[in-house]
Amino acid sequence: MEFNFIAPSKTVFKSGALEEIGKYIDGYGKRFLIVIDPAFEQNGTLGVVKSRLDELGLAYTCYLGVVGEPDVSYVDDASLQAQEFGCDVVLSIGGGSCIDVGKASAGVITNGLPIKDYLEYVGTGRKVEKPPLPFIAMPTTAGTGAEVTKLAVIGSKKEKFKRSIRDDQLIANLCIIDPKLCASAPPKVTAIAGIDAMAHNMEAYTSVKATPLTKNMALSGIALAGKYLKRAYDNGSDLEAREGMSMSAYTGGLSFSNSGLGAAHGMGMAINIYYPVPHGFGVGVTLPYVMEVNANANPTLYDEVGELFAGRRFGKPGDGSAYAIEFIRKLNAGIGIPVNLKELGADRETALLMGEKCFGTSMSGNPVQLDGKAWGEVFLKMI
Repeated sequence: MEFNFIAPSKTVFKSGALEEIGKYIDGYGKRFLIVIDPAFEQNGTLGVVKSRLDELGLAYTCYLGVVGEPDVSYVDDASLQAQEFGCDVVLSIGGGSCIDVGKASAGVITNGLPIKDYLEYVGTGRKVEKPPLPFIAMPTTAGTGAEVTKLAVIGSKKEKFKRSIRDDQLIANLCIIDPKLCASAPPKVTAIAGIDAMAHNMEAYTSVKATPLTKNMALSGIALAGKYLKRAYDNGSDLEAREGMSMSAYTGGLSFSNSGLGAAHGMGMAINIYYPVPHGFGVGVTLPYVMEVNANANPTLYDEVGELFAGRRFGKPGDGSAYAIEFIRKLNAGIGIPVNLKELGADRETALLMGEKCFGTSMSGNPVQLDGKAWGEVFLKMI
């Protein structure tokens, strides 16, 4: 047996960590680029961070331009702002979009703009050769796992693509997880982020590149999301549920960063090319369809998952997989994730195009490999 495993140099998991952020970030740099969701300026989170930096005598500049999915323009703008200020460390506070923009910026600030040059399939093949700036990630949603991964997913609204910059050096130097920060996330955000966490764990668990370590981590994350996602959606102030989902996001990020993903993420990325919906929306909609494809080829693939969800053993091989798929369908219904793409107005032509456009690094880990036409047929079931 042989495998590699990478993770952030340090992780702090603590409800209330925001108030103590000064003691965690001291020593990483003296001039901070803070990439933060504008909502966290309005609710006082940024004020707490500024006061702790002020107490330490550290300088900072804030980039608040991330709106919706991460765009190449956000990374280039934030990086230029950091270079002009002379930043030597990047701190991202927000959802996956803010974290990915900050992470990518940390890489291109030292290696040179523009970010598009580094993106898989659409770039020039440029690599992260020089060490990125130290990067600190503090998530405010539980789902993307971006705080612990070695990649950043960046799109272009103008050119209609969504691709990754991927390098071991991009992984965070410090990850600070404060589940209390997720309490302000509205139900829709909780649902979209949470089903993404479930999908990360589920696809890392079944990836052809999975290892015993990643499979066990992913399985624990699946169990946590199965237990706590609906609770967090129903009651955002349920701290136990928020902690459970934060841990599920963490295990999902660590496991898929080391073992790869699957077709739900490839198909979700294709949806993003044609429709301006959150990443978790596309992944959540496609997940049960992909599980069905995989289970048709290997009926027992999700048996252990089904037993976790059900809390009991099944007597017949394959029954656990069937239960797992139905559980995800019911979970989606309970948190407002649609059963198909009809609300987007997807037509036959676009469905077939998405089948051709869903290929990328994520697809390589899927246990069932199909061609573009076959994935297009799966998309047709969703319209």
